[in-house]
Amino acid sequence: MAEQLTQTIQALNLKIQQLEEKSAYQEDTLESLNDTIGKQHQDIQKLQTQIRLLSEFIKNLKSDLDSGIKHASEETPPPHY
Repeated sequence: MAEQLTQTIQALNLKIQQLEEKSAYQEDTLESLNDTIGKQHQDIQKLQTQIRLLSEFIKNLKSDLDSGIKHASEETPPPHY
């Protein structure tokens, strides 16, 4: 009876140790994922800023081109016509 109780206690201690190891691994993984999410958030903010700046640049470029290019009906035909 005492031997069976000792085996049960050892089995429970082993299970507790395994659960503690899994818990420690999960905590480490969670911390790593949180760091990754934080970095990704910063990257996304930088990319959004770059997209906004590029969009403004393209709009300004288009506006500059539109103001300098005449419509086809306003152009004088080339000399070979």
